[in-house]
Amino acid sequence: MRLNLPDTDILLSESGGCHAEGRSMVLESKSAPHLTYHLLLPRERHPDGRVLVSVHGVSRNAEEHIELLRPLAERHGTLLIAPVFAADRFRDFQRLGRKGRGPRADLALIRVLNELNIATGWDTSKIDMFGFSGGAQFAHRFALAHPQRVRRLALGAAGWYTMPDDTLPYPFGTADASGLDAVRLNTVAAARLPTLVLVGECDDRADDEELNCSPRVCGSQGDTRLRRARNWTRAMNGFAARRGEPKQVSLVTLPGVDHSFRDAVIEGGLAAHVFRHCYAAPAPMRRRLPSDTESANSYTGMSRVPFNMEPSTNHE
Repeated sequence: MRLNLPDTDILLSESGGCHAEGRSMVLESKSAPHLTYHLLLPRERHPDGRVLVSVHGVSRNAEEHIELLRPLAERHGTLLIAPVFAADRFRDFQRLGRKGRGPRADLALIRVLNELNIATGWDTSKIDMFGFSGGAQFAHRFALAHPQRVRRLALGAAGWYTMPDDTLPYPFGTADASGLDAVRLNTVAAARLPTLVLVGECDDRADDEELNCSPRVCGSQGDTRLRRARNWTRAMNGFAARRGEPKQVSLVTLPGVDHSFRDAVIEGGLAAHVFRHCYAAPAPMRRRLPSDTESANSYTGMSRVPFNMEPSTNHE
């Protein structure tokens, strides 16, 4: 598969020509202002057109997500997208971007997905989604707001969760979608999504300075990420069971791992768990020749930008 990607519109992360197949790059979307993202186009495209969005936490380490997930993305023929929700712009991305707290992060991502569909021919109407820490917060709330856009969901060590409780206001529960214009949270559809929750067995510190330790969250979810993951898994499966539907949420603890994305991947096998959950064993792949329409497509909606990973002191 050869794509027409003008080098005036993209910043390649590897040296060489503009044939971007099998390379990662950094782009800024024109349809979603201020949203930068990393993109990995695999060398071979899986016939199912697999698309995985991987969302960072408050460290904004999208480049590290590409680095550590790349081997399995290549093996599975998966288009890998890692957005960068800049700290000075998307201050509330974990909660999707409530009114008065910056732009809507969920809508910005949807614009990028639509943009990539036009530019590459990959079907991005329904994607697999993974998030770590604050990214897991974004991912499960995205699934509540837009379950029709998600095929499978994987959550790594979220700081806290939106509980399937219609007596609690958003973002603590699903009684409303306060601050999210034109959104109706769909707990029923979200509970039907195959979901994997991952957390390190040592991610059990109640004194973690980055953790939301408000009485409201601690009282309803527990005081550590490990306990909160267990309680959310139990709550989502209980919600499904009360409706007579199968339980779709499973929990895996990673031995010897605390709250580190790199350690979770390298020492805890997080990436293998995510790709197994989303794609099972990799199937034989074929090279797919683009149609005339796809060959003519280019990244006209994107502009070349320098990349700067911004630190953040935001709590999860």
